[in-house]
Amino acid sequence: MIGALQSLRVRLALTGFLAIYLPVVLVFAVTAIDEQQVVETGSDGVSRTVTDTGVVPTGWTLATVIALLPATIALAWWWSGRAVRPFERVRAAAERIEASDLSLRVGPAQGTTEATDLAAAFDAMLDRLERSAQVQRRLVEETSHELRTPLAVLITGADVLLAHPEPSLELYREGLERSRNAAERLRGTVGELLVDARGRARVIDRRATDVVALARAVAREIGAVAAARSVVVRLGGSSTALAPVDGPSVQRAIANLVGNAVKHAPEGTAVTVEVSRRGEAVDVVVADEGPGIPEAERERVFERFWRGESAPGTGLGLPIARQIAQAHGGEVELLDADRGCRFRLSLPAGPAPDRA
Repeated sequence: MIGALQSLRVRLALTGFLAIYLPVVLVFAVTAIDEQQVVETGSDGVSRTVTDTGVVPTGWTLATVIALLPATIALAWWWSGRAVRPFERVRAAAERIEASDLSLRVGPAQGTTEATDLAAAFDAMLDRLERSAQVQRRLVEETSHELRTPLAVLITGADVLLAHPEPSLELYREGLERSRNAAERLRGTVGELLVDARGRARVIDRRATDVVALARAVAREIGAVAAARSVVVRLGGSSTALAPVDGPSVQRAIANLVGNAVKHAPEGTAVTVEVSRRGEAVDVVVADEGPGIPEAERERVFERFWRGESAPGTGLGLPIARQIAQAHGGEVELLDADRGCRFRLSLPAGPAPDRA
């Protein structure tokens, strides 16, 4: 009994039954009230008229009350069913989705405002879950494809050395170099994937941050690596540029752009990083003097795991930089350049401060 009362439909049906049936019983009870005047003679011999009031239901009244009982129960049960029907649809959809069918939706619900709002919120949640599942599935497929090549190189190199009847020291050295290059590629891919996963999971913590200071930190960090390749990283533009951003995320985006430029810059050239204010945005433009990107491939530079012919890297740096920028309401664009590549990271900064 207690378990049945925990059901919303049972509670609504009971409430509806009492709301309908009790007034009916009261009405028929009032109509069945009968008053009779009776003359009584007391012990003193004096006659008195006494009014006798009582409930004397007629046959048709009693029959009507009894006949309305099942009708009222049925009406209350039907009404409660209509009231909880939108919630039943949500529950049924959740049970079907449990079988991994994320394409199902509750759809437009008829009922109370609360019920329709619940159905709409549930469908919106399913949309987000489906998009997340699609991104995850695509990431797994792309990752497995990307990791397959260096793993194949490691296995093939080991098999060649093991199958050789008399391997020389030079053959061992070549095999180890191939294995090291494949392992470096694996490490780079796994590292970028971890950064990507953390970036998707973290919440953007916007704070007033000097983007110039972030670019300066990146220049110091990558400068040593660039110097080993005889490449110089130069920082220019504004002396300060404040923007409400998540500092670590934006620094990662700038580092990806600068690191990508250093990889493609020829020896003896420079990579320039310029930070400037443009309207209500802060721009970070990174340029190199490398071979550039052919016109036919410009649309693919932000595809995950895409790399140009014989290009170094994992193919994740630019997509992650764009993902971070878009999470802030900004963008990363490939600009036209007479030589090399120019990428612009734009971040919303709000109205420019007034100058005295």
